[in-house]
Amino acid sequence: MQIVDNLPIIVNNMERPAKPLDTRHGHLGEAARARIEQLVLTGAIAAGERVNELKLAAEFNTSRGPVREALRALEHAGLLLAIPNRGVFVKKVDLADALDLYDVRAGLARVTGRLVAQRASKAQMAKLRATFATMERACRARDLAGFYSSNLHFHSQLIEFAANPRLTAMSEAVRNELQLYLRDAVVGPAQLKKSQAEHRAILDAVVDGDAETAGTAFEAHILAGKQRMLEYLGSHGTAIASLPLAP
Repeated sequence: MQIVDNLPIIVNNMERPAKPLDTRHGHLGEAARARIEQLVLTGAIAAGERVNELKLAAEFNTSRGPVREALRALEHAGLLLAIPNRGVFVKKVDLADALDLYDVRAGLARVTGRLVAQRASKAQMAKLRATFATMERACRARDLAGFYSSNLHFHSQLIEFAANPRLTAMSEAVRNELQLYLRDAVVGPAQLKKSQAEHRAILDAVVDGDAETAGTAFEAHILAGKQRMLEYLGSHGTAIASLPLAP
């Protein structure tokens, strides 16, 4: 999808067709979890909607056991909410929750940036440069879909190269919960350029081995994303004045 003129546009993250269960590389319950997680994060199962265990089992051509196991795992991951005598529902995240999650994500990003600058190998730095170059090409071509995909990959690489399993788990949990609110990516040409400049600051600090600057740059990038979201919501009439915003 291309960006038209200078107007922000919305990219629906549900553009790709759903995939059937793939158990070639893992346990059936893990495959079910991955599939249900995709349905939740893309909005195929809406926020607040009850998750139909029997229907999913039929769709996956499996028993209810693996589905039940997957639902429990996703409940622990913060994506689902089990209500006694009612069932399992997709968790709802409101704007106030999203702002809190942004602040937590920013703190985790600071730690991530610092660790990556200290621990990334030359081969990993080369991978970060390659992903950055892909984002740069997408930015120049005003290719929103391409930029969005490579941006996610860049963030995932930073978290992976920090080489801290606990940090990875926390970062993924916060990202997933935040995605329940940010189901669509709202960007325009100016936002792409700003985001890419922030990515460059992170990459330069990592390559220089400057842990403090890398941490600060990654934290600032997440907080800038929070501000861009607020500006978009404000421009579309969302009431944000009464929310506890960070200074």
